[in-house]
Amino acid sequence: MATTSGEDAWAGERVARWLMWAAGLERQLAPVADALFAAAALRPGERVLDVGCGTGSTTRRAAGEVGPNGRVVGLDVSAEMLAAAAAEPERDGAAPLEWVAADVVTWQPDGRAFDVVLSRFGVMFFSDPAAAFTRMSTATRPGGRLAMAVWARRDESELFAVPLHAALGELSRRGVPVQAPPADDGPFSLHDPATVTALLTAAGWSHVQCTPHRLVLPFGGGLDPASAAVAALDLGPTRLVAAQLDADDRAAVTTAIVTTLTRYLGAGGHVHLGARILLVTAIRP
Repeated sequence: MATTSGEDAWAGERVARWLMWAAGLERQLAPVADALFAAAALRPGERVLDVGCGTGSTTRRAAGEVGPNGRVVGLDVSAEMLAAAAAEPERDGAAPLEWVAADVVTWQPDGRAFDVVLSRFGVMFFSDPAAAFTRMSTATRPGGRLAMAVWARRDESELFAVPLHAALGELSRRGVPVQAPPADDGPFSLHDPATVTALLTAAGWSHVQCTPHRLVLPFGGGLDPASAAVAALDLGPTRLVAAQLDADDRAAVTTAIVTTLTRYLGAGGHVHLGARILLVTAIRP
């Protein structure tokens, strides 16, 4: 789920954090992948471009669904993410995989048109969204399809709001001023269906549909409250707040998040939080 916004943004320590949590994040996002692939409705033999593929979980799933006669390309701005993706073994009976390190904004397709462009949370950070979605359209055959999952506004998902509000509430009680991240920027930049529809239409797509889905996700793939609090401080909007804190304030915030997350326990004593996504589909006319 790496972004596609500029190579400096996805290298070094930031990628190392994502790779450390990657297995748990894949379990957390499995319900999103199921919804996305149901919307994409891949068929045997199709050619698929997976944008912002990260460590390649959705890319490998696409390869299995289109089979050995298909073609699947995983594209991501992070060469480090792609190296991790390529290290995983390919599946028997699946399409051969290609890994391309590029920013979609400046990417030059090789001329072989795709049947489907797919993305799970890989399209929200483009430096030039209009240019990126136009390139994706240009790389798709007439009649080809777009299917992507994006986050709704941040505070519509407990996944982000619950740990963040716990942190901000504790800091307010302690009198610690911090800068809270915006609720509709970064990962949440494509939260508005009207904006997304206008953007895609101008980029050469038609029949745009934005369908909201509410899901319950196992935080971090299935973590107890203490481990989930660590993950919340390492990833997402709560990390941006934690980065402003000294050790004492960070410890207090951690305790507050653990206490709050104990109210959201599901099976096995693991934290489960609600999330709202948009499944966006479109056609290349």
